[in-house]
Amino acid sequence: MFFSMLSSVDCPDSADSPNAMPDGIRSISFYAPEDVCKEILSGQYSLEDLFVTQMTLGKEWKFPLDVQIEEDLVNVAFGSSLVAKLLVKRGITTCAEAEKFLHPESYVETSALELPGVADAVVRITQAIEKNEHITVYGDYDVDGVTGTSVLVSVLKLLGANVSYYIPNRTDEGYGLNLKAVSVLASKRRTKLIITCDCGISNFAEINFAKSLGVDAIVCDHHTMPDMLPPAVATVHPKLLNEEHPLFHLPGVGVAYKVCEALLDAKGMKEEADKLLDFVTLGMIADMVPLVRENRYLVQIGLPKLAASPRPGIKALLAQVGNNGSANSAAGTELVGFGIAPRINAVGRLSDAEQAVELLTTDDADQAEEIARKLQLENTRRQEMCEKIFFEADQMVASRINLETDRAIFIYDKGWHHGVVGIVASRLVERYHLPVFIGEHHVNEGMIKGSARGVEGIDLYEVLKANEHLLVKWGGHKMAAGFSLEADKAEALLTGLSSTCNRMLEGKSLAPTLEIDSQVTAPEVSLEVTQLISRLAPFGIGNRKPMLVVNGLTFMGARVLGKEGKHHRLALKDTKSGALFEAVMWNSRNRIPQEGQSVDIAFTPEVNRFNGTERLQLVLADWRTTGGAQVPAPKMAEQVNSAPARPVVQPAPQPNRTEAPAQATRQPSAEISQPQVQANVQAASPAAASQEPAKPSEVIRPIASAKTNWKDLRAYSDPQAVLDKAVANLGNRLAIFAESCPKIANVNFVDRAMDGLNANQKHLLLWQYPPSLQVFQSILAKSQASEIYIVGGAEEDDLDPSVFVRKLMAIVRFAVNQKDGEAEGEKIACALGVSKMAVALGLTLLRKIHLIDWFAEEGLLYLDLLGEASGRPPEQYENQPEFRQMAASLKEVKEFRIWCAKTTIKDIQLALAPNQIRLNSQSSGSEEFADEPSQHQFDTVSANSD
Repeated sequence: MFFSMLSSVDCPDSADSPNAMPDGIRSISFYAPEDVCKEILSGQYSLEDLFVTQMTLGKEWKFPLDVQIEEDLVNVAFGSSLVAKLLVKRGITTCAEAEKFLHPESYVETSALELPGVADAVVRITQAIEKNEHITVYGDYDVDGVTGTSVLVSVLKLLGANVSYYIPNRTDEGYGLNLKAVSVLASKRRTKLIITCDCGISNFAEINFAKSLGVDAIVCDHHTMPDMLPPAVATVHPKLLNEEHPLFHLPGVGVAYKVCEALLDAKGMKEEADKLLDFVTLGMIADMVPLVRENRYLVQIGLPKLAASPRPGIKALLAQVGNNGSANSAAGTELVGFGIAPRINAVGRLSDAEQAVELLTTDDADQAEEIARKLQLENTRRQEMCEKIFFEADQMVASRINLETDRAIFIYDKGWHHGVVGIVASRLVERYHLPVFIGEHHVNEGMIKGSARGVEGIDLYEVLKANEHLLVKWGGHKMAAGFSLEADKAEALLTGLSSTCNRMLEGKSLAPTLEIDSQVTAPEVSLEVTQLISRLAPFGIGNRKPMLVVNGLTFMGARVLGKEGKHHRLALKDTKSGALFEAVMWNSRNRIPQEGQSVDIAFTPEVNRFNGTERLQLVLADWRTTGGAQVPAPKMAEQVNSAPARPVVQPAPQPNRTEAPAQATRQPSAEISQPQVQANVQAASPAAASQEPAKPSEVIRPIASAKTNWKDLRAYSDPQAVLDKAVANLGNRLAIFAESCPKIANVNFVDRAMDGLNANQKHLLLWQYPPSLQVFQSILAKSQASEIYIVGGAEEDDLDPSVFVRKLMAIVRFAVNQKDGEAEGEKIACALGVSKMAVALGLTLLRKIHLIDWFAEEGLLYLDLLGEASGRPPEQYENQPEFRQMAASLKEVKEFRIWCAKTTIKDIQLALAPNQIRLNSQSSGSEEFADEPSQHQFDTVSANSD
């Protein structure tokens, strides 16, 4: 779809250096996610949500207090004082605790009967099996609920129970039990026992209703408990334990596992419990519960079992995401969080999560493959929805929320799919560092159903509880929650949420921080020490990857990583020891040091495994100039205005250099290519992107891919004559770039898509200047031309915003009248000679003022006319924020073209060099079509990327 081609103007994980727009104009924001999305309606942050948080640059660094490390603890920590420090930082201060943490064979698993309610649950389930009563496992639609349901169903079938399962539809039924479902289960399925999984603790009325129908209930849940527990025959809930108990942090799948472990033990089949650990590991990692005590132990021993699972469904999912056998390491948690979990969650968001249970429990390999393919398609659809809704939601925040005074964001709209609004909420939290409440407006029902995401310093459960008089239904945790309300109470809820959050956050800073584990010297950072640190895995909440700091390294150079150029590989040197470090910075936002600059870095050391070899790699989270000068975090206005640039290698300072406009150097996000949906997690996960080894020299020097000669023909008195000579002398060897300028007889132009370009056209003439640096780079890359002639003889487009609106309206009218309303967003941008961002803003403006309607699907726009623009006073649309944002985008295009016309060829080449094009240092002497060389200068300048 059209909006899939648009990326973020600013997201904390992908924005470049700040550049405020003139006159305080706020830029629209787009977001191009990689496969890192998951919502838990009533659960904690997902791994994907937290990954974005970890990548935010410009944070305040928080260092730990120095502590005295006992020698005995160092000995247990493999003799490493750094590993011992990291253990202490995680609350592990004794040798006995360290032994259990580092060596799973030393850990003694906690008895299932220590979990409150398990004994009563075993009695009632055993009774149901003996009486052949129908049991229904009632689960939740996220990964935790799906895996927990699979655990219970698998074991109950093994024990000969008459069992089925039920997962509510997210859109129609919402989270937890509902009265209609209970009634249907009692009447049609003749259910006598409902076992909830990952839900039920807040369903007092529903369970009481089931009881009136002669149906018992066992609640297996882990969500925040209400003041009054439901009237279940057994309530199995880890929060009934002391917070220090090993089982306190169990998720829904962990609770289900403990119940089943006790059931199997009672039947003399306890060894069967070990076969459930693939389900348990999958659910625990996906639900992002703290990986401490029993949770960590179960994941630690379960990761190898997940990687080698014999279940057809899990094998099909692992095949999709490219399981590389690294499940017994940190890579294993990323394999689940970035690869498997989003696929299972997607089907729960958009369609029927029962398919996911069927996938995990089937013994039929063909059926598993078919369902896995459906989950992949749903995940792709979910990604596209996320992009569109985030685009619209961010506009709404910019136009309706007072970010100077409000400490909460509450927005909603019709058409925002309830299944994905939580993902959008997480991204808005990352942008604004405020708690976000976002919902879908169900107009026919008169209801708003939404999700909330929080920030440190505030408890969303308490926020919603303080406003429960305005809510129909709500529940969740400190950092994530779900809610629904009647639409006519929306304004009252906005006031209530703002008031509550303002009160709870009063005096608290919302600035992002980076928690440092230890400051170390360069010689302490080695492959051997990193291998020891990896013994602290699996990493996650409560046991995050260690964050270290080294001061005073010299930045040697960098090169771009990734198809979209969002990442960097860097080389750093310790001048004292001479050690050279290879580093990567994901979503670097073009914030890399200047070559030769002395920097302090905050990083996680990792072992990069490739082709059987291991190398040390530093994963940078942030950097600052040596001496404490922090890399500035963008201010709020700058955040909204900055763009996720295709990162560029910083050139050494040049004398008298003419800098490209900010728009050119940061490369507008609207020009970034459509994010590719990766079926393989190696393309989606940062951990996997580091598989390609690089020699130190490759890290320092960008890889050049072509030699290109440039001819500067801009000063020639008659550009048309230059064009005529070029066509006459080069013929079909010449491609002429011009998009929106008037056609010229007998001259064929190509646009940025380079449609119709043939392999013989190694000469490229720029008759019209491109609208942005990104398009410029794309043109050069697509054309593969070895000879570039820069002329710029086309008449300049009228980029007045009001004129642009009329031109865009004319294109819409033509598409409706001549093309049945179908149009390609890329072609519209080409026809107008502007960025796709400007087109998107213009179309959004026209729809907002009810002149057109449109939707996007499979790469095409479908347009419809609603009104007529002629005679409409400009003030009707010029006061809209979209108009101002569009004007700013057009101004950027104009400024870039002026820069192209006036700056030197050398500076243009230097700006383009990050695209890894090697420019020839010697002139070819080619003057094939110039018979008056004295009147124009062929300026071939060396800008060798080495």
